Amino acid sequence: MEMFTGAYGDNLQAEGAPDRNRSMQNALNGFMNGLSGADRTALERVALTVVALENTDRAWAGHRHNEVHFSGSLVKLLAMYAAHTLRFFSRQLLLAQGPPSPDAFFLALSSAFDQKIKNATPSNITIEHGSDDTKILPAYRTVLEPQLDAAGRPTGVEFTFDYRSQLRGMLLQQQNAAAAACIHGVAFGFMNAKAGDDGFFRPNQQGIWLAGDYLGQWTPVRIASTNDGQVAQATTAGDMARLVTRMFDGSLESGRPTDLLQMLAGGGRSWFHRELLWPNGGLSATHAKIGIGPLKPNSAGVVEKVVSEAAKVHDSNRNLDFVVVWQNLKVPAEPTRAQLERVSRMVEATINGFQPTV
Repeated sequence: MEMFTGAYGDNLQAEGAPDRNRSMQNALNGFMNGLSGADRTALERVALTVVALENTDRAWAGHRHNEVHFSGSLVKLLAMYAAHTLRFFSRQLLLAQGPPSPDAFFLALSSAFDQKIKNATPSNITIEHGSDDTKILPAYRTVLEPQLDAAGRPTGVEFTFDYRSQLRGMLLQQQNAAAAACIHGVAFGFMNAKAGDDGFFRPNQQGIWLAGDYLGQWTPVRIASTNDGQVAQATTAGDMARLVTRMFDGSLESGRPTDLLQMLAGGGRSWFHRELLWPNGGLSATHAKIGIGPLKPNSAGVVEKVVSEAAKVHDSNRNLDFVVVWQNLKVPAEPTRAQLERVSRMVEATINGFQPTV
């Protein structure tokens, strides 16, 4: 069974295409050009991608969308994606091979997947952890539980109760201990091998990268970032938007949108809702994953934080939906309403500039 079959096609309109719907980009550029003072200083370094979900030809706009940034908790989305992908392939194997018992099922998983994962694991991970399969291969029995019929034969596959609880703790309660458990379950190797094969991380070291467990229990494997040097949790806004857009429109092989979106339910967790920036207006976040994490100390020894978010945003005035990913808002501590309001205005200007096709 093949689990590494090559990259998805780009689900966003080509950046240089002459027929690209550029209304959002023009609105974003105009907003940025009108900034001055503290607003310009704060927002110029924020990376943003906004994708219109009106049809399958995804119009979008971006600012610093190709820059790799340390992004803190936002990148935990890759662990969620890897877990659902592992479950998907395990279900496919079950249908294809029909193992007669749980032990036979797990033996079949190892036989079918282990060497392929090792072969596809990025070289910097194998250099650091190549002799330790726990960092390369999924902990199948920790993540997956076969569903049995009356005779004890596996008929389906779900997450174990404990692993599902850890996923919810990682995504909904922002718990780093839960994130570590989730990441250990899918392992650095499989998680980043699949991200690379699917096209969400590329050989030029751009894309979504997660090779640190947020607790330092496993030795991190780092790549270069624009905002924080060598880091183990990083993404570009554009690549995260490509992944999240597929999560929301159901075009990932790893499962139905409902399988993924239940982990992100509750737009009230959006930074903008937390600070009452979108309480009753035309825009609302229906699903959100926020991020915050510390940068390395600067030359003066000061530790700043970066704030980020991926969200599905609904425009009730026009009944339109958008994917919004932003990162690299630098703050000295927890973000304030005033700091987040700048980003919300940046997002609102971009969304308001979208012109639906007729």
